[in-house]
Amino acid sequence: MSIDNAGTGPVRILDHPAAIDATARIVAGARRTLWIRSLGLEAWLFDHPAVLDALRAFATSGRDVQVLVLLHDAAAPQNARLRLLDLAQRLPSVFQFREVDDPAYREDRAALVASDAGDYYFRVQGDAVEGSAGFDARGRARQLQSRFEEIWERSRPVTEYRALGM
Repeated sequence: MSIDNAGTGPVRILDHPAAIDATARIVAGARRTLWIRSLGLEAWLFDHPAVLDALRAFATSGRDVQVLVLLHDAAAPQNARLRLLDLAQRLPSVFQFREVDDPAYREDRAALVASDAGDYYFRVQGDAVEGSAGFDARGRARQLQSRFEEIWERSRPVTEYRALGM
């Protein structure tokens, strides 16, 4: 499924192909910053070749870019041996990981991929594919970014992903 939306409002995401398409599009359109919030970096999404290729291109673009990844379970991606972690390990100045450890924030199980270009894919229930995506939706993306940053500031850095810790 291809997503065709020129900023006319949110698009419902109902299946894996649409979620992968939206995520790859968001990453490809990012300028300098990506925000990713996930329960455990779901392999069906973050290990998909289209998403990995977009992340690799973004991370190696030569621009001063960053990918901030906020997880509920930092052990899950490591146990699943996700290729995204290999990429992040090779580019530690680009990828930063934190784990939600405040009980108040752990109850909020939302998932998110958003960019500084105003694009987002948001899932109220992070363990489900269903959600909404917006492209060139700067207002909504700023709201999601603000919530992300609030939780990010109160989360612990994931040092386990460093080269010597893997």
